[in-house]
Amino acid sequence: MKYVQIETTTTCNQRCYFCPVSQVKRPKSQLSLARLEKILIGLRPYDIEAIIISGFNEPTYDKQLIEKIQLIRKAGFAVSFCTNGSGLTPALTDKLLELKVTGFTINLSTIDAKQYAKDRGSKDLKHVIPRLTYLFNQANIQQITVLILGALDAKHANNIQMISKQFANFNTVKFLISPIADYAGKDTQVLSERPNYKTLQGCSMGRQNQWLHFMADGNAILCCQDYFGKYKLGHIDESTVTEIYQGEKITQMRHWIAGQEEAPADFICRQCVFALNGDNYMQTLKKLFCQACKLPTILGTENSCHRCEVNCYL
Repeated sequence: MKYVQIETTTTCNQRCYFCPVSQVKRPKSQLSLARLEKILIGLRPYDIEAIIISGFNEPTYDKQLIEKIQLIRKAGFAVSFCTNGSGLTPALTDKLLELKVTGFTINLSTIDAKQYAKDRGSKDLKHVIPRLTYLFNQANIQQITVLILGALDAKHANNIQMISKQFANFNTVKFLISPIADYAGKDTQVLSERPNYKTLQGCSMGRQNQWLHFMADGNAILCCQDYFGKYKLGHIDESTVTEIYQGEKITQMRHWIAGQEEAPADFICRQCVFALNGDNYMQTLKKLFCQACKLPTILGTENSCHRCEVNCYL
């Protein structure tokens, strides 16, 4: 285990069309401080590189966020943080930096006000730009990544150009093109073709071995794409981290993912773009994303392919 994703709340202030939050609501839940402490105690034997505060949510709307990050830092773990930027006020940014949060990943699809409101069901953009500008002006941050989401089309290219121009003066910011995809969660009907693998031979992300994911209700799940928490591995109130990480449920799923045993027909990995199925993975990704991509023609490969999240897996 190298990474732990912790969802501290199910609250999200936006309803992005490409996210399952916009389609099906989950019960409201907040990860309690007591449960977080149990998780952190259980992680002590492991050489964890980072704990990532993330999920199908907006962490800045968790009223106990600072207390939770204080607990994580006191336990000696590095913290990375994912946000849409809307609730990242200067005061909150200052507190996060005081706690030495080492990385920020910003989910941003456009800075066109009308498109932002349409895509995200929110008029938060008027707050997002100045708050991100404040964050980017801070010198003591190790890593800032802006994920520019889109459908790899002309509109996406235009948004990439606008966002890159808006924040061009910040050399510490890495702009990463992120194609919208259904991955393994709720079908957002973005991909023209969804994977449906008959065989499985691993996970390109190593999620079943290198990661552990905790939902806001205290359940550990197999993968960050499991929005509905269908593939539960155990609850932190009932099992230790080690019992979860080495338990029968995850062992069974590891066998399914590796192809050692036949996975159920509806198993989440069968429809995930990160799954390995024995075919050439590079060709699979190119078929799913690159063949229909318009960005190289519009922006050139240097400003598209070399900055694209898909390229990380090729």
